[in-house]
Amino acid sequence: MLSEEQLEILSEAIQPLFQYLEKEVIADISRRIGKTLTYTRTAELQAISMQKLGYSPARIRKEAMKLLNADQKYRKAVAKNTMEYKREVRNIINKITREAYRANDEIVANAGNMSWINDLSVWKDAGKSLSDNSFLHQLVESFAVQTAGELKNMTQTTGFKMMSGYEGIENAYKRELDKAVIKICSGTFSQDKVLRDVVHDLAQSGLRSIDYASGYSMQLDTAARLAIRTGCHQLAGKVLDENIKQTGENLVYVSKHWGARNTGIGHANHEQWQGKVYFVKDGNDYSQEAKRIGQDRIMSLWYATGYSVDGNHVNDPLGMYGYNCRHNHHPWFEGVSTLPKEQPEPEPVTINGKTYDYYAMTQKMRSMERSVRALKREKEALRQLGMDSTEIDARIKRRTSEYADFCKACNVPAKTTKMRYESGTANLKKTEAWKKYKEMAFS
Repeated sequence: MLSEEQLEILSEAIQPLFQYLEKEVIADISRRIGKTLTYTRTAELQAISMQKLGYSPARIRKEAMKLLNADQKYRKAVAKNTMEYKREVRNIINKITREAYRANDEIVANAGNMSWINDLSVWKDAGKSLSDNSFLHQLVESFAVQTAGELKNMTQTTGFKMMSGYEGIENAYKRELDKAVIKICSGTFSQDKVLRDVVHDLAQSGLRSIDYASGYSMQLDTAARLAIRTGCHQLAGKVLDENIKQTGENLVYVSKHWGARNTGIGHANHEQWQGKVYFVKDGNDYSQEAKRIGQDRIMSLWYATGYSVDGNHVNDPLGMYGYNCRHNHHPWFEGVSTLPKEQPEPEPVTINGKTYDYYAMTQKMRSMERSVRALKREKEALRQLGMDSTEIDARIKRRTSEYADFCKACNVPAKTTKMRYESGTANLKKTEAWKKYKEMAFS
């Protein structure tokens, strides 16, 4: 099994690659729009003149757009930049995807080794030895392929979420240029303001992995983190399953954590089955063990959680070890093991007139973390363009401080790594996230 801290470090190791991709795309779109807007100066001057004469914004835009549509140099510049942008964005996506595949193979392999080593100590403490890990290589290969597939799917449908809907990444330059030109042609926006608006809007969205069928999207770096986390977590579960088979143990304890999912029915409601002991295979009477630990009864792990140790049932993706599930299972030794001492969930607190239970606290924290990352995206893009980021720096500092104050008031630990935005290099080995992962993997 892998600890929560190990899973966090493993899953965050790959994020900088996708944050770099995101920054490069935002900066490239903004830079090309900036260059293209130099061809709109005549239309811009006419718009300003018409505004002074009292014409309506609609009339101003109409006349200014006539000028642009008749400007051969402008049309050629748009066509050239559109073609170059599409080629550039495809190249960088392919480059980052290749790097992610290589990093994924290493991360998953180390996750498997750490799981095995962690399990060795658990079984040793129980007086049992593990000798056969011949299954490990095949498991690692299988999960590396699974996670690589997730990463590939993510990068095939990418784009930005805007007020008007989703913009596919390959059409983002043209769509954002059209909006920028309309602003210029209104006669009320300077080129500098328009360019800053482009950066701001793209940064607020962030580059996303989009499921067009469902209309759901997730920021690309977050999707990568969750794909790695889920794959490593599931791999650790399967390593433990093999060790259970090897030792013949039949009881397991399912972990418990604050803020578990408490909606839905059956396997989907994680709160109702966490923190209990279950059997893997039918056939034994565990009524005395249930009485010893104060549990009503000991039932089937698969029936309760949707997870099958022996592989005789199909695992429920909504149950234990499903996507982004944080629960795991541990061997339970009959007559010996004891339930872990529970840490009480933080009490609800009222801040600025609003009461937060633990789940609401975590939702607020995630929102504040996303807000800081969005500002950091904006800052990095502005820096790429050589534009001043003083005001953004001040907002980052203020919101980071507000986040720390909120966590302190709620008496919950801050997740500062979730506000990390490392986009300075495509060389993953030079990032702090990768260095932290390597320190853990080889300590």
